[in-house]
Amino acid sequence: MKYFLLVVALIVAVVLAAMYVPVKDGRTLLDAEQVRSVVTGAVQDDDAAMDAQDDALAPGTMYRWKDRHGNWQYGDRPPPGVPAEPVTLKETQRLESLPPGALKE
Repeated sequence: MKYFLLVVALIVAVVLAAMYVPVKDGRTLLDAEQVRSVVTGAVQDDDAAMDAQDDALAPGTMYRWKDRHGNWQYGDRPPPGVPAEPVTLKETQRLESLPPGALKE
């Protein structure tokens, strides 16, 4: 755990140095706007990934088969040469979150 914290501290130190230590022409390697765009882009990418994951979990046909240890495995395509049986997924309901403060009395 202490090495993890050390690595995080080093990453923070490098990013801060890149933001505040001037290199060429008195400019820094990073500015606050570049960091902000990377962070907000990562948040938008996470939202897109969650939407894609929801689409992947849409109802459809899945298969199940037993592996060599006798455990059930599930997937959208069984391995070649393995006897598999289709499993039809039920449609799920998606719950939307309420806006902040909607449950105040």
